[in-house]
Amino acid sequence: MLSVKHWNRILGGVLYAVTSRLDWASLLRRTFDVDVLACPKCQGRLRVLAVSTERAPVERILNHLGVLLEAPALARARDPTEEVEESEAPAQLELGLA
Repeated sequence: MLSVKHWNRILGGVLYAVTSRLDWASLLRRTFDVDVLACPKCQGRLRVLAVSTERAPVERILNHLGVLLEAPALARARDPTEEVEESEAPAQLELGLA
């Protein structure tokens, strides 16, 4: 079952693939309905200038920006109807899971 919003995306051609391979920006637009190459200030088009795949420069950039290098530990999966233990609630709130 498709909502009206997704039906309009199909009719507009956003969800159609001409080839079997799609670039990352098209995949994000199709999946999350967000255009990652649109400038948030002027709505102009952004372009990728470089791609960093070596670990050392990426770590320096992330450290400079104050972004964590490692992913945070995930809270255990639970039934949403059961009560959250007191020790788990702060961790889940920090991750936005509660």
